[in-house]
Amino acid sequence: MCAKTSYGYAGAVLRVDLTRRKIVKQALPLEWCVKFIGGSGINDWILWNDVGPNIDPLSPDNELIFGVGPLAGSMLPLGSKVRVTTRSPLTGIFGDSNAGGFWAYELKRAGYDHLIIRGKSEKPVYIFIDDDNIEIRDAVHLWGLDVYETDEAIKNEVGKNVRTACIGQAGENQVKFASIMFDKYRAAAKTGVGCVMGSKNLKAIAVKGTKKIQVANPEKVEELAEDLRISLTSPGVRNWANYGTTSLCILYNEIGCHSVKNYQDAVAPEISDFPENFIDNFAKGNVTCSHGCVVACVHPWKIKEGKYAGESGGKIDYIIICSLGIHLGIYDVGSILHLQNLVNRLGLDATETGTLIGMLMELYQRGMLAPEISEGLMYEWGNPDVVEKTAEKIALRKGVGDVFAEGAVSTARKLNAEKYVCHSKGLTEVEDVRGFPTWALAYAISTRGADHLKAHCQIDKQQRADTSLRLFGAPDAGYPTTLNLKAKSIKYHEDFNAVINSLGICHFPALSLMLKKPKRAVYMGDYALLFSAVTGINMSLEEIAKCGERIVCLEKAYNARLGISRKDDTLHGRWMWEPCPSGLGKGMKCEDYLEKLLDEYYAERKFNPRTGIPTVKTLKEIGLEEVAADLVKRGVISE
Repeated sequence: MCAKTSYGYAGAVLRVDLTRRKIVKQALPLEWCVKFIGGSGINDWILWNDVGPNIDPLSPDNELIFGVGPLAGSMLPLGSKVRVTTRSPLTGIFGDSNAGGFWAYELKRAGYDHLIIRGKSEKPVYIFIDDDNIEIRDAVHLWGLDVYETDEAIKNEVGKNVRTACIGQAGENQVKFASIMFDKYRAAAKTGVGCVMGSKNLKAIAVKGTKKIQVANPEKVEELAEDLRISLTSPGVRNWANYGTTSLCILYNEIGCHSVKNYQDAVAPEISDFPENFIDNFAKGNVTCSHGCVVACVHPWKIKEGKYAGESGGKIDYIIICSLGIHLGIYDVGSILHLQNLVNRLGLDATETGTLIGMLMELYQRGMLAPEISEGLMYEWGNPDVVEKTAEKIALRKGVGDVFAEGAVSTARKLNAEKYVCHSKGLTEVEDVRGFPTWALAYAISTRGADHLKAHCQIDKQQRADTSLRLFGAPDAGYPTTLNLKAKSIKYHEDFNAVINSLGICHFPALSLMLKKPKRAVYMGDYALLFSAVTGINMSLEEIAKCGERIVCLEKAYNARLGISRKDDTLHGRWMWEPCPSGLGKGMKCEDYLEKLLDEYYAERKFNPRTGIPTVKTLKEIGLEEVAADLVKRGVISE
């Protein structure tokens, strides 16, 4: 085993205390790399140790932790992602989010794997990292600017070759679902990480690095990289990449999992021509959104005519199309692109914005929206103007926007309208899960609340019985609407995605290869080989799988320390009680099968089936003895 963290890793952790204006550089412990890989895994370990259950999410003592994994910035063509971890102000529990862009690569080239920010500045500031030179700079002149303006202003000050992570007005005003925007267009949007950044009076983090990233075995890494490049540029994957996730508009109509008008339907024929229309009339080619990616699924766009003519922007994703389009009855491509730019500029999570406004539109549809809430706006389906005005109110906490800024679930409770919000643990999501037990379970058990990425799996929706057979010895995980093997599949994919997030690479290449013939797909063991070649830390399939399990269980333990248990591993709103109106899962509802899947999931995880919390034995088996001891001491679990 390599005795250094100089291969793959930058080898350092940077701590910035904004209250004391103190900057400390620390060596990255090898033990952390072996147990938690990097990226989100090491972020989780830092959060566990530094941010206890008595620390309020908006307290100066809460930390905002940025992590870059060991494969990010390497020669491997798998992209580079940054993970942002904190205690969420939106849900009150574990919170994290990831983003693409080139910021992660630049941070590592500056010499840091993790950046930890705590405290609160007396006045607005931004951090400038230039290799070994770190400054806390005045940002009073930047406060009030949107994300795009902030990015431009900082580059005018310190140079065009820096990469920025910024908040907009939503973060400044501590909107509970504010995002952090990287390189203008790439959002760490989930769980209110931008709110935490704003609470610290931190407007931005600008990074410039010039150091070289070393790998342990360059010849082996190049051999593996070339094999990946061949797979990722093959015709099957290229067809997927050419459209990006916009292609899901078609697939999700075929199987029925859109969230149409706040989940009142699962099929939206009006959106089927979006991919072709977007590519033909708005997209300006394919580019990569992060260092080292050959998939290049990003399509910069420009609106050529109509109300928003001349407007341009970055990548459009399915989640944006659904959150700001399908969910709100908006199908015009130009309108959806404009709204994407709007939430990016303001620094708002598109999904939470969409689900909140979708609830308001349904209340308006049913004659249940009081005048003091609508404030003269007509919350009609398909109205992009009301979406724009509401988003601006939220970001500025203007009028009733101050209520909305607390989030969809909080707003629903104030309006006595919880039945019209679908969520888990206080986090909302789009995509209808009622007819897809794999996804329903994934949303329910996710450590950050309802989410499509923490246990991301496309085997069922792509109906890949062959991949299921390869992974689990039977085809059933590839059958969308059945219950067999769904708990086993979610346990595997939850661990698998924990590994991907900790390695610091993109989900898309892994998904692209998983959709190919099973013999060419990338599996957990392949990542062990990649990790070993880059870092020099020998890792077997069993060991990297245990790392994934360890990271997942650490997040579960963090939440357990906050009182989260089986009672919270559930779903709310239409997902649970109203039968799906269309698609493959027509007639299905989650309350009919979720408890059975939870029993099976806890059995797969070796958790206490009554509490849904890891047992002492399970935690010790995966090397989390300290975590087990802490939970026992607090009375969360018993010996």
